[in-house]
Amino acid sequence: MDTILWPIMWLISWILYGIHKVLTMLGMHAGSGPAWILAILGLTVVVRLIVLPLYNKQIRASRETQILQPEIQKIQAKYKGKKDPQSQQRMSEEMRALYKDAGTSPFASCLPLLIQMPVLFALFRVLYAFQPIANGTYPKGDHLGPIDASVAKEFLGSTIFGAPLSASMNNVPAGYSVWTVRIVAAILILFLVVTMFYTTKQLTMKNMPESAMDPSNPAFKTQKYMMYGMPLIYLFTGIAFQIGVLVYWCAGNLWNIGQQTWFLRNNPTPGSTAHKARIERLRAKKERKGKLSAKEEAELVEAGQEKVVHINESGDLVGKDGLTDEERALKQYERRQAERARSKPKKKKKKKK
Repeated sequence: MDTILWPIMWLISWILYGIHKVLTMLGMHAGSGPAWILAILGLTVVVRLIVLPLYNKQIRASRETQILQPEIQKIQAKYKGKKDPQSQQRMSEEMRALYKDAGTSPFASCLPLLIQMPVLFALFRVLYAFQPIANGTYPKGDHLGPIDASVAKEFLGSTIFGAPLSASMNNVPAGYSVWTVRIVAAILILFLVVTMFYTTKQLTMKNMPESAMDPSNPAFKTQKYMMYGMPLIYLFTGIAFQIGVLVYWCAGNLWNIGQQTWFLRNNPTPGSTAHKARIERLRAKKERKGKLSAKEEAELVEAGQEKVVHINESGDLVGKDGLTDEERALKQYERRQAERARSKPKKKKKKKK
């Protein structure tokens, strides 16, 4: 595995070392100590900033997929009970065409995770390498990037609440309290599980249109399985991760919570609970201050709620156009589809020329 992950491991070692050097230049202790913990937190920030464009793409893809749910359900209902290969193939083709027309993909939301998992495994292997480097038994040589025996010993002596960064729940170095390490690891694992559950619940329950939250909807079922299943997986596998990896992961989850909170507040999916809350905030802001930014004004007008809002018989907010957020989102999607259909002949003519 180290051979495959070696380039990422080398890069991570340099980032950790570089952040540590900057912190010591700013006055922190140069040996074992909190500077190495902050270096791991700094690594979290660097990685998150690198994947930020992919995260934005993930959110847009997730948003488009949620808006497409009514159309997806129509296709699924059309082929319900048809298990023959021809019907399954036609359903797949219609699904692909739908995603293609919308300019998204069902797998686009997985990109940030696919990028971050190799980084996580590489960090795991970097922290694992500190002990053999310090002992002079590392099979790849006497150093990993800038990490030599003296730097490795500094890192190995760094602790958080008495637990060394290189220790894990089932691997405690000699000279340290087993129970201290296990308690610190258990607290970090529990924090990891809770924050992971919260971030998934944020996107599932606050940023999905009510029409997509049908229990019979396969996409909603998958989201619910992930919301409960993924935290449970890490509850049991977390015992193998070093304290340093758990610190990195917990910090990353806190970053995700802040990032998602900002997104749900400023750019939610039309028809979702978060979108209804945003429209209410914009309307209240306009009534209070009498002015909005051009973008906010356009959003409020497009939502059909810049002046008139009432509750229909189902308890949904209805704008002055007589539509709910979900109906308006579907209408916008149908309008975009019609625009794309009209633009196709023009594109074909251009290609022929």
